[in-house]
Amino acid sequence: MREFLFLLFIVSPVSGKPQKDPRGPNIIDETADFGTPEHDNRVHTELTELPAIRSVFQTGPEIARLIGSDYFNGSVLPCDNETAPGQWMVYCSGRLLQAVMAVKLYPDSKTFVDQPMKVNRTGESIMEHFEKRFPKPIEEISKKEVAEFVDEFFDKEGNELDVCELPDWKPITEKLAQIKDDTYLAFAQRLHFIWIQLCRQMKPEVKEDPSRFSLIYVPYQFILPGGRFREFYYWDAYWIVKGLIASELYSTARMMILNFAHIIETYGFIPNGGRVYYLRRSQPPFFAPMVYEYYLATQDTQLVMDMIPVIEKEYIFWSQRRSVNITLETQEFNETVRMFQYHTEADTPRPESFREDVLSAEPFTTKSKKRSFFKDIGSAAESGWDFSSRWFKDHKNLTTIETTNIVPVDLNAFLCYNMNIMQFFYQLAGNPLKHMEWSSRLANFRQDFTKVFYVPVRKGWYDYNLRTGSHNTDFFPSNAAPLFAQCYDPLNSQLAVDVYNQMENSGAFSMSGGIPTSMHKETNQQWDYPNGWSPLNHMIIEGLRKSLNPTLQQKAFVLAQKWLETNMQTFNVSNAMWEKYNVQEPQGKLATGGEYEVQAGFGWTNGAALDLIMTYSDRLEYKGPLLEGLVGTPPPHKSSSSSSSSSSSSTSESSSTVIPSSTTGSSSKLLAIITVTIFYFLF
Repeated sequence: MREFLFLLFIVSPVSGKPQKDPRGPNIIDETADFGTPEHDNRVHTELTELPAIRSVFQTGPEIARLIGSDYFNGSVLPCDNETAPGQWMVYCSGRLLQAVMAVKLYPDSKTFVDQPMKVNRTGESIMEHFEKRFPKPIEEISKKEVAEFVDEFFDKEGNELDVCELPDWKPITEKLAQIKDDTYLAFAQRLHFIWIQLCRQMKPEVKEDPSRFSLIYVPYQFILPGGRFREFYYWDAYWIVKGLIASELYSTARMMILNFAHIIETYGFIPNGGRVYYLRRSQPPFFAPMVYEYYLATQDTQLVMDMIPVIEKEYIFWSQRRSVNITLETQEFNETVRMFQYHTEADTPRPESFREDVLSAEPFTTKSKKRSFFKDIGSAAESGWDFSSRWFKDHKNLTTIETTNIVPVDLNAFLCYNMNIMQFFYQLAGNPLKHMEWSSRLANFRQDFTKVFYVPVRKGWYDYNLRTGSHNTDFFPSNAAPLFAQCYDPLNSQLAVDVYNQMENSGAFSMSGGIPTSMHKETNQQWDYPNGWSPLNHMIIEGLRKSLNPTLQQKAFVLAQKWLETNMQTFNVSNAMWEKYNVQEPQGKLATGGEYEVQAGFGWTNGAALDLIMTYSDRLEYKGPLLEGLVGTPPPHKSSSSSSSSSSSSTSESSSTVIPSSTTGSSSKLLAIITVTIFYFLF
């Protein structure tokens, strides 16, 4: 009840319908019912009208026959009898999965594989019933028949989780109260309340009868991303933890870390997300950085001691199952070094995108080529960048994907960061031998990292292609990952300046809404231009901020302002945080592209924004158009010069006259704090 009243209070200034933007037409659909099944269905109906991707959403016997082909015999499945003994035949393989996808039972392929089996049903018995009822070919099974079967044997998706109460949540925190600017304070306060909406915990039956669920059990509550993502995700959690720390939700952050530790102890690594169909692929390794960020905020050395062997266990996974030898040829000698790459073992269509993967593989005529395509698709999903021109031979088409030929600069930078954290943790633990072991490993790896990824003539780090023996020197935010991970000598500040200049020369910093994911246009992929993502914008900002160069530190602040304004102004008209944004548009439109519509929530966007606001809490000053949804309408101002301020942006290098934030005054800040506090104590 208390959380409901808090939420009611904090969202009351914004109506249920998106507000008119004072600068022009709505940046989003006025009629949108974001985050609901009705919205998802409507969006996917609209997508079927797009000629470029109509084939992916077709129905008919030809498509059904293609989906019903044998993709499983002799293949490595996303999950199997060893990893998911009671579930694999339903969620990772089998004719039922194919039938659901063939008739396009749901607009989103992920819906079915998230549905739990009904009580007293097992995967084996359900498949026996299906085979007995439908001995005919997949293309002869009707959508009505499939729908009736699924309704009989499966529950609705999303019902495995309960909404939970955050044990350490307070309406006002000391950190938030330190934010200087009223508009940013109001925005941060709204983000602080979103954590209540995103908190989930497992229902008891997920632990008691796990074989009924595709959901992977974890013992503690957690923050999910939102929208269609009804489970925990790996690299999302780093920015969620950063945001929880900004909100002083230390206990909740700790529980998320303990959940991941439980997963590593169970499976030896952290899968892409909390479903059994993700058990053949991981995501960028941010577990050690999560522990490190939590330690910096709490000085909890005991948790560090507990997590050290868990971090080592995950590192072994990456070393043994995701590494590759690279031979470097020089005039004097050849040298072989070992680096890391994304490389899932699975070579079948991803269950959560089964239909899309099968239809995308249609141009390939042999089983071996299709399997290679599926492996590259799954490996790109492991990177978190699914999908991007970064993985394509021709930088345009998904059918040219070659993820397994690419040694990514960002993955290796992240593992370099893991090594640095581990040497520090062992020093903290008072273990000089292990400290020296990891320090030596880090020093050697940094040298090899430079040899493999640094391109002197382009003054930066770039992905290395095993097939061509060359680098992809196009702009991607991943090129700045070594700055973020500090996988270089920080005293070499000119190196950081060179990397910044390369990115600036590419045009990547010229967008009004933030940093795009690439400069490759018209791929229709979500990890390409003009989409901007919170983790990548945050990573570049943090990489520049961590440098020892004052100019780059100021550049980081300017980029942070730009990204935060996109988040804030879009929130003002939509009352939501989003998975990604179109950074080409002024004040940020919602992004498009990929296999599903942009999702609201949104965990890592929320976390990255809160972290940036707290990082620059004493400097941020909003000078853009009035955001009525956040601060209300100010009283008329006597100064005529201030009335023209709406045309000014806080990211402008030139000075301009704006409506000062003091028009809302410190009294509005005090009133908000008093009102929320009254609600807290009354209820």
